[in-house]
Amino acid sequence: MVVQPAPAVERVWVPEKVIRRTERVLVEPAHIDRRSENVCVQPAQVLKKEERVLVAPAHIDRVQETIVVSPARVGREYVQPVTETVRVGPLNVTRTVREGYYREVNIPPETKTVYREVEVPAKYEIVTRDFQVPARYEVVYKDIEIPAKYREINRDEVIPGHYEERVIGGPPEVIVERERRSGLNIDIDLDKKKHHDRDHDR
Repeated sequence: MVVQPAPAVERVWVPEKVIRRTERVLVEPAHIDRRSENVCVQPAQVLKKEERVLVAPAHIDRVQETIVVSPARVGREYVQPVTETVRVGPLNVTRTVREGYYREVNIPPETKTVYREVEVPAKYEIVTRDFQVPARYEVVYKDIEIPAKYREINRDEVIPGHYEERVIGGPPEVIVERERRSGLNIDIDLDKKKHHDRDHDR
């Protein structure tokens, strides 16, 4: 048979101690953030373009010209008679050596120099040039899910010194009992000496 001894209460002094506790504190809750991004819609490229370039502007020139007033022709020209003077005696006598006559001659054209103003149109040329076309961007808005942010905070908790009651129990005791017999058990001892010893002990 096991018998538990009566518990004993003992008061024990527990000194002061510091316990560090770590707490997870919510700094920023989860939320949806709308952000804008510049998306390239058309990349930069080089284009060739033909242009009409003014080389010389329109202006007025003064032009010198020779015009024919009278064309070439054939005309008649009178040839004067040929005469000579001869002295005959005390007198000077003029005689005709050759009679005058008409002959045909070529008359050159008659020209004249004149000036006139001529309008000169503008002069253009077709040239090819390279044009840099910059990239084109568009602003696109996107919803981005931002997770919650936490921060760990260390806190020191001071437990002051105090008394604690502790229950102290001894080890259990084991008691061995003799086995009991069932029924009536009569033990008759006829030995006088044994009876005498019992009475003496009493």
